[in-house]
Order: sequence, then structure tokens, then C-alpha cells
Amino acid sequence: MISPEAINKYTSVDKLDYEDCLGVIEHSYRINGMNAKIRMHYIKFDGNGLPMIKAFANMLYSYIIDYCISAKNRKGPLTTRQSTKLTKEARALFRHPKINEKSPDKTGEAGELLLYFLMEAILKAPQMVSKMELKTNHKDEVKGSDGIHAKFNSISEQVDFYFGESKLYKSSSSAISDAIESVNQFHDIDMYVHEFSMITKHFKYAEKDVQDAITSLIVHGEPGPSVRINHACLIGYDFNGFTDLNTNSPKDLLDDFTEKFKKDGERLTGLLQKKFDVFEKKHLCFEVFFLPFPSVSKFRDAFNTALD
Repeated sequence: MISPEAINKYTSVDKLDYEDCLGVIEHSYRINGMNAKIRMHYIKFDGNGLPMIKAFANMLYSYIIDYCISAKNRKGPLTTRQSTKLTKEARALFRHPKINEKSPDKTGEAGELLLYFLMEAILKAPQMVSKMELKTNHKDEVKGSDGIHAKFNSISEQVDFYFGESKLYKSSSSAISDAIESVNQFHDIDMYVHEFSMITKHFKYAEKDVQDAITSLIVHGEPGPSVRINHACLIGYDFNGFTDLNTNSPKDLLDDFTEKFKKDGERLTGLLQKKFDVFEKKHLCFEVFFLPFPSVSKFRDAFNTALD
């Protein structure tokens, strides 16, 4: 049988798209008592010193076919007509909320697509199931996790499964609390069993031998010796560090912002540590992405504009 390592080749996100729009903060923050890695990313600034929210939203929109439509349903290079058709199909799967100042977008779909992008670009973990494609009504929410990804880890010689939780909230504290609570509930009801079964039924790619290699690692719905469960949590939040930046030069602006964000990382780590201190399922592994926004609501608006 083919090695499960074959799944690693299926990532669809172009690293250049990541590098064009996102930066990363190097830090020394650690979580005690848990296998949890903190990742601090930020949306880059344009030449006028504004965060590239619209460009970032437009870039994410360019991935809606990859995100929504299984590769086995779009074999080979797409013609112009096929691309147009599939883009229309993918757009129809989103909820397209009617938004205004009194009724902002409260759906999580922009965040779910963003988390997909991060898991593929940074973790190098391809999406295993196109959940959007399985919706019977575009107004429905995706059930279970906000994404199923996996990759073969050559160091541990295991397959790391990543179940996503995307929380884009005004408050970072609320986003962290809800993300950890969602993971807790996910395991309280054994939702991972259902998620594993989705891979056996709705594997995104056409190669059955690769699907068989992955599903053989799952033993009666439970992770076998070569499977490790991880949760990738995106915490997007409104950050006041975008105001009153040093605008003497692009370098000064970026240095000022990254210093403020890095300092905020201490607060974020403390909030996360408090949640993990009372978290009972300490055998689980976590990848936590912190991503600050001038306004989460305006990012959602920008994505909906790109979508429509």
C-alpha cells in the first residue's frame, strides 16, 4: 500500500500569496502543561501605511474553488469556462449575508476560509474534506470542526490530523474562550469519530490508494498508533495597536506595530494559559494562530465584497 506520506503533496496554497499578505512575529511565548504552539501573524501594510485588508480578502477569494470544490470533481487544469463555472458553484455555497451598520456579518465563513489558508500555507497540511461542498442548503452552517486537514510528520512518523476552530471576534478573550470550549465539546460528543468517517466517505482527492492509506490508520473510528489529533485554532480580534503608529517611514511603522503586537502576545498567552490550566484533555495538541485586525467586522465586509 502507498505510504500516507503521499498526502503532503496536495496543498494548494501558493507560498507567495502568504508572503505577499502576511507577516510573522518571532517570539518566546510558551504554554505550560500542554503541547500547544503559539503563532503570531499579522496582515502586512501597504505603501501608505494601511493594513492590506482588501488585498488580503481578495486573495482569499481567489482560493474559493480549491476550498469549496473537491479536487476529484475538477480533474486536470481548468479551462476558462470550467473555471468560471466552478467559481459560480463555489460562490453559491457561501451565505452572502445582507450587511449594514446595524446588521453586521456574523457568519464564520470568512474566518473558516482564512484558517484553511493558514493550515495549508503554514502547517503544510492539505484539506482532507471540502465541507462546504457537502452543504444541502447554502444557508446552513458547516457542522463539526471548521476544517479537516492532515499531513505526514516525518519526524514522529505519524499522520497529524488537524481539526479547525476559527473565531473572529471583537474581543480576543471571548474568541479564546469559545475556541477552547468548542474543542472541549468536540471531544465530549466524540465528534472526531464523525470527522474521521467523513474522510472515508468524502475524501477530497481522486486517488483511492491514498485515501485507503489514510483511512487504514483509523481503527474503528478511533485514532490508531500512527495518528495524532491536533486542533488548529484561529483567534482573530480587534487590536487597538493599529492606531497612533510611528509613520516616519515604512520601517518605523512596522517596527512600532510589531513591538505593540509582540507585547500584546504576553497578554494573549496569559489568557490562553488560564484556559489550558483548567482544560482536562491535556493529551491533545494545539496550533494557535493569533491574528489582529483593525476591525474584524470590516475584514468580513471586505471578504463579502470580494465574494459578491
